[in-house]
Amino acid sequence: MRLQDQQLARQLMRLRGDINKLKIEQTCHLHRRMLNDATYDLEERDELADLFCDSPLASSFSLSTPLKLIGVTKMNINSRRFSLC
Repeated sequence: MRLQDQQLARQLMRLRGDINKLKIEQTCHLHRRMLNDATYDLEERDELADLFCDSPLASSFSLSTPLKLIGVTKMNINSRRFSLC
């Protein structure tokens, strides 16, 4: 009985570790996609700014929607740290 309990405990611990690993991988993937989207948006704005000389300066410094959704603002974007797992 004790041996079975230990085996079940080990199996549950492995499953818990696997679930945590999957959660981390999913979060890293979502962050990577968000950063890629933000980079693409900024590059696209820079290209459009080159085409139109009279575009307002403030629009090139505005944040993309994915960054706004997680609370990154113009004031704190430099203090945020992102990691790509």
